[in-house]
Amino acid sequence: MTDELRPGQAEMIRLTTTLRITGEPASVVSMQAGHQRQAIWRGSDPSGSGDPRLQVDFSGGPALLYADRLQRRQVGERLGNTVRLWSQEYRIHRQWLWPKLLFTVTAGERTVLRVRERFRGDSGARVFDTRSDTALDPVVTLALLLLEGRPHKMDLGRGDSAPP
Repeated sequence: MTDELRPGQAEMIRLTTTLRITGEPASVVSMQAGHQRQAIWRGSDPSGSGDPRLQVDFSGGPALLYADRLQRRQVGERLGNTVRLWSQEYRIHRQWLWPKLLFTVTAGERTVLRVRERFRGDSGARVFDTRSDTALDPVVTLALLLLEGRPHKMDLGRGDSAPP
């Protein structure tokens, strides 16, 4: 890991995801917003932040990314290992460190994000250590983490078996 990447941590459970980046006062929060959709807010209190910055939609084949919840303006998509988001192209490089997930994301030739899953709990929780480029928007960091970590595929845990 290099000095230009800042450390952070993300925790996913079936209905929410939170990313905290070391040295930044605000966290980025994602909450389920309909079947197989995650809405992302910048800040630790989504209820006071107005509309989400981004919505990740897993429901129809390839994952789609939207801004402006009411107008559903598409701002990105995932096609295979490539994510296009706000006119930037990111490439996801997977390495499976069984049973934990390990991947990096590049923009051009530069590595902008490294993610290592460090804990997978029995109650539907997964914890990731992240290292991201300081120029990378934390909302984009969380979107890339959601696209690869796939919280929409996780079990609910705690004995729940009903779909959301």
